[in-house]
Amino acid sequence: MTNVISLPARKASHTPAITTTPDLGNIERQQAIENALSTALYFIRQPHSDKSLQAATGRAIRAASMGSATFVL
Repeated sequence: MTNVISLPARKASHTPAITTTPDLGNIERQQAIENALSTALYFIRQPHSDKSLQAATGRAIRAASMGSATFVL
């Protein structure tokens, strides 16, 4: 015989749903970061040269510097 345990039913929350709109500044920053990373990948895929490696490194550093403020709590 199986014992069945009844759990209390969930109560409806009286907290209204919170809707947030994204901050345009954050969206623009994310787009700039993604663009910098995409450009870095473009330069990495080019035939090997010091100039393309420097350009890729610069774009990656730029993306990292823009993204560092995003994750600070």
